[in-house]
Amino acid sequence: MASYSTYMPIFRDRWLSPKSYAAATDEELMRRVQAGETEGMGELFRRHGERLYRYCWRMNQNRQLSEDLVQEAFARALRFQGTFREGHRFEPWIYQILRNLQTDYWRRQRFEGDWDDEDMAAEAGKGLTADAEVAKQQETELLYAALARLPAEKREVLVLARFEERPHAEIGAMLGCGEGAVRVRLCRALESLRQEYRKLLERRTT
Repeated sequence: MASYSTYMPIFRDRWLSPKSYAAATDEELMRRVQAGETEGMGELFRRHGERLYRYCWRMNQNRQLSEDLVQEAFARALRFQGTFREGHRFEPWIYQILRNLQTDYWRRQRFEGDWDDEDMAAEAGKGLTADAEVAKQQETELLYAALARLPAEKREVLVLARFEERPHAEIGAMLGCGEGAVRVRLCRALESLRQEYRKLLERRTT
């Protein structure tokens, strides 16, 4: 994946985070945003923007779309700041905003997985020999192609659990289900991914 810092100039330049924000929790920053200190959203973007972008990219494998969705998520967080409730965590809230935006996009576009070749090559890894790099890139392309063929709900649980390595309890809170249900969904999603990967591999080798 290409350098994240090149993707997100809008919020970074729009909201310069004062040093006094560094020690505040996410929830304290949201209270300050709600009190009129919109600069606090810049610190929240600095903390969470990259991880949100990577989550989004792994869901749709499209750099520009991921950038646009993350920017819109923070814009909506600012616009609908009043819906953030005391006693709740910021991260699941902003993720839910992003998930809703992504779902709306898929419904409009009938998403089928159209990724950027440049990003895919970067994701495959650097520092390998020429032959090893080609092999790694092909393997990564197949993996993401298989991932893109999965239904959105299976793709999401795989991204959260395997790529972002989030605890099952946290994933359950985000998806609105218990840890046991997360484990079941993950198991089914992994099996579906293996099946799709094998199909693509067979096509490539025949």
